[in-house]
Amino acid sequence: MKRTMRVCRKTPREFREMPWKNGLGVTREMYIFPQSALLERNDFLWRLSSAVVSAGGPFSAFPGYDRILFLLSGEGMDLQVNGEELILADPLSSISFRGEDTVFCSLRGDTVTDFNIFFRRDCLSCSCRRITPHTGKDLSLPAGDWNIILCLRGKTVLEWPDREEELDGLEFLLFEESPPDFQFFCRSEDNAELIGITLKRK
Repeated sequence: MKRTMRVCRKTPREFREMPWKNGLGVTREMYIFPQSALLERNDFLWRLSSAVVSAGGPFSAFPGYDRILFLLSGEGMDLQVNGEELILADPLSSISFRGEDTVFCSLRGDTVTDFNIFFRRDCLSCSCRRITPHTGKDLSLPAGDWNIILCLRGKTVLEWPDREEELDGLEFLLFEESPPDFQFFCRSEDNAELIGITLKRK
């Protein structure tokens, strides 16, 4: 049976602001799947969020989930993951860890903004890649159940037959059930930065 691709565009106006699971800060939930899931029930398959971190402290626990954390802005964080010291300082650098790991962060300067991916490790795999198509290029989506094209900064235009979408900072497109031969043309400003995220059922 031929699959029908679904495309959903999300903007920061639609994000939900909520307290961190440990109550020590505030996050913006960008997307949660399924959308009937609740953070406090831990019944989601995957989730995207972004937070402004203004002070050091412990990370919330998410047993059963893997996490990928990106630094979007700021001087970065010194992290301790199960006692191991890690540094997240370069723009768009990332680290991966388990949701049940003991994680503590100290800021290297003032506030930082981060981007988080959460996914159930028992049933999903996740891969990420940076996209910088400043002069314009044809791109294809990797095989997966969900593909996300997230614009971190700058403006980007994605085009495919009968459709054109423009993305700005923290806006994204979610592709579900995309065919294996699906391609689109992408062009962006010189300072634009995008991340492609692929989530696949095991």
